[in-house]
Amino acid sequence: EQIKENGIDFDSWLCLARCQGLHVEAERVGGHVSVADFRQLVRSVCSAGDDEEPRILCVSYSRRVLKQSGDGHFSPIGGYHEAEDLVLVMDVARFKHPPHW
Repeated sequence: EQIKENGIDFDSWLCLARCQGLHVEAERVGGHVSVADFRQLVRSVCSAGDDEEPRILCVSYSRRVLKQSGDGHFSPIGGYHEAEDLVLVMDVARFKHPPHW
């Protein structure tokens, strides 16, 4: 009930992913990771070839700054439009928010 009401923080989300057997590499933009580093990671994950190990990039972001309901949220990135510098967010709450740039 508490999670339904308040959600979970980043460290708890990482713990849940690892408990499911996933290999997780966690980075926080703003610490030792710059926005340029994040863009490079997005490019790398979104342009992986068929012969490479599949990777998923999930982000934790504020819905509030996107003028959506709620605030903190986790969703995978589905693509990158380099010319516009936009990521495609594959929102996991698609009943509420479809994929968006």
